[in-house]
Amino acid sequence: MKALSQGLLGCMDEVLGQAMTPEAILGLLAAMGRDASRAPEMSGQKEAEPYHVLGLDRTATDEEVKTRYRKLMFILHPDTAATRGTEYVCQQVTEAYQKIARERGF
Repeated sequence: MKALSQGLLGCMDEVLGQAMTPEAILGLLAAMGRDASRAPEMSGQKEAEPYHVLGLDRTATDEEVKTRYRKLMFILHPDTAATRGTEYVCQQVTEAYQKIARERGF
């Protein structure tokens, strides 16, 4: 029984790790009827690593970073988002992109 529960927990960790993209989080918040603008109150975490915020590896090319940023901004922008209160999340993505852009010089 213990081996089964450890295998199940490992599987759940993998699924959750893959599912926690910005799109998935916003979809989950929308499905729960929650307002994403409350994210600062709910997180309780320090500043996130910019590549993690964008859902990219450090090995991503400049073009991949730019493309991902554009895609996320389309999804997160308050005028186009499928859920309420995406301003905070949109701001976090923009700050992460700006940090990467300064670091890489583009």
